Amino acid sequence: MGSWRSLALVLSFAAQFGAGALAQPAVPAEIAKVRAEIRDTCGGRATFKPGFQRTVDFNGDGQPDYLLDYSQSECVGGMSTNPFCGSAGCTLDILMSSSGGYRQAYGSNVQGWSLAQTGGKSVLVLSLHGSACGRSGHMGCQRRLVWNGDKFVAAGRR
Repeated sequence: MGSWRSLALVLSFAAQFGAGALAQPAVPAEIAKVRAEIRDTCGGRATFKPGFQRTVDFNGDGQPDYLLDYSQSECVGGMSTNPFCGSAGCTLDILMSSSGGYRQAYGSNVQGWSLAQTGGKSVLVLSLHGSACGRSGHMGCQRRLVWNGDKFVAAGRR
């Protein structure tokens, strides 16, 4: 009988605060597709750490743009724990909001990344393998990118 009381309490809560109070936030179809592709690559056994998916509004349209950090995913029980990482770093994808959904605005390997602010704009700060900057691999470099309305371009130094 105690389980009926629990169910009644949950239903009462949902009625009072709306069914959405119990639901998880919706993930855009494009993000769900990337997660499914990672699961497929991992043979159906992938985990995602909380840092896998972050949002920022690069294009200023009030909608979240998604940063997908593949270093924060892992294949469980496979030969490789993360096939998306190598000496050049791990895949970082950015899916930008647009009128038709989301489109890939950036996709490459990075050794690290962070966000900064310059002139009220979000700046993507990338740590890259040296080969991305015309250097030897061990001589890494840093790039700062800002959204120009169409694509990511080099941002000025601070």
